Amino acid sequence: MGKRKKSPNGVMKGEELLKFESVHNWLESLDCMARNRGKTGLTISAKRARLGRLLDYVTASNGKIINPDMLLEEARKDISKAGERLKAYFNAKVKSGISHNSAVTNVAFLRGFYTHNDLVFPKRYGLPKSKVSKVSKRDEKTALYDYDDEKGEVVFKNGTLQHFVQNLNFRDQTIALSLLSTGADATDLLKLNVDFVKDGRGKVLDTKRFFWHGNREKNGEPFKVFFSEEATEFLKRYVEQERGNANDEEPLFAKEDGTRLPAHSLGMNFRTAAKKMGYAKSEQSSPFRPKRFRHWFRTACGIAHVEEGYTHAMMGHASSISNSYLERNKGLFEMEYVKVEPFVTVFGINKTAVNEMSQEMDGLKDNVVELVKKDLQLGAETETLKKEVKSLTREVTDLKEQLKSAVAFIYSLEPLLNSISVDEKERQQRVEAQSDFNQLVAELLKTNPMPKKK
Repeated sequence: MGKRKKSPNGVMKGEELLKFESVHNWLESLDCMARNRGKTGLTISAKRARLGRLLDYVTASNGKIINPDMLLEEARKDISKAGERLKAYFNAKVKSGISHNSAVTNVAFLRGFYTHNDLVFPKRYGLPKSKVSKVSKRDEKTALYDYDDEKGEVVFKNGTLQHFVQNLNFRDQTIALSLLSTGADATDLLKLNVDFVKDGRGKVLDTKRFFWHGNREKNGEPFKVFFSEEATEFLKRYVEQERGNANDEEPLFAKEDGTRLPAHSLGMNFRTAAKKMGYAKSEQSSPFRPKRFRHWFRTACGIAHVEEGYTHAMMGHASSISNSYLERNKGLFEMEYVKVEPFVTVFGINKTAVNEMSQEMDGLKDNVVELVKKDLQLGAETETLKKEVKSLTREVTDLKEQLKSAVAFIYSLEPLLNSISVDEKERQQRVEAQSDFNQLVAELLKTNPMPKKK
């Protein structure tokens, strides 16, 4: 993902508000709550989001900043004024064009500014309710999991995903299967380096399922999860094929120039593949966006009856029970993971199929290279042919000039023949010569017409 914009002086947007006591207390309270839930504190991204919303909230129409401490004092005297301010802010945001649900999130952050400064709102000033988004309605049309009433079992529509994945290149196929099988955020997956799949000797790990223990970029929460057997096989093959010469500290998933693949580029690639299938029309969200793979994993865990604590721990959710599960060893996590694995396996565990698919992609690359070579060769041959045609054109022109000279010379002999006095025998020979001469001239004039001189 691209870097968030900062204010001209290089500081975080809204950082100038930290000088106010009410803002400081707000963030301190949030940080304390995060630590009480076992986190390392309020993350930078969470702090940035709240300061940005508050700066927008306290900026008047004339551009001046309203003192947050004064807003808090106003609320202490009359909480209804704060409630009306939040309501007006919400309505203005919706009217400006942002989505209803985004406006709800904004107001929730701002309401926290008041409540973390020990103010309580009456029930009549409750938060607006989120609505079922248009994106959610479109997503329902491409649901991967359904229920077969006759068989009494859940149906995994992996054919839809197979179609989607086959429209990606081999690198992005590997990423898609990795996202689905781990429930990870794309940002976290793309942060992995080549050494993730290597052992201490620098060899690709000989394991059935890659194990991943890390912290989410979004909230710093720890997680433990496995890559499915299928995703592991794809990942091994991808490293051999695409990243075999890369150093351990280089990105695992890289662009053609070797730099790390950004999350927004992955999103565009997924969208292009979805368009080929007839999805993601106009500016609508794609049902195959990277974030949705995380939702599918969460759904699959529920279908597989994975314990809630393990689900939270595998996905890096902040909860009161995930920390105790995270203390459990790798073996217990794998025992729980195999329950969900069938519901996040797209093609099946088939090394031959994986190899054939990657070889097919190799073949496509080779075809492109050959086409480029042929195009270059054809271009060279065309230039040579042009030179030869130019040379032949010059030769034809020279021959035409020579032919004209020959015809002119023959015409010049005719007066001489007419002036010679000869006897009857010679006259007969002259007549025959004249006939041969006329025939020769007629043949020459067929190919090079030329008016007879008088």
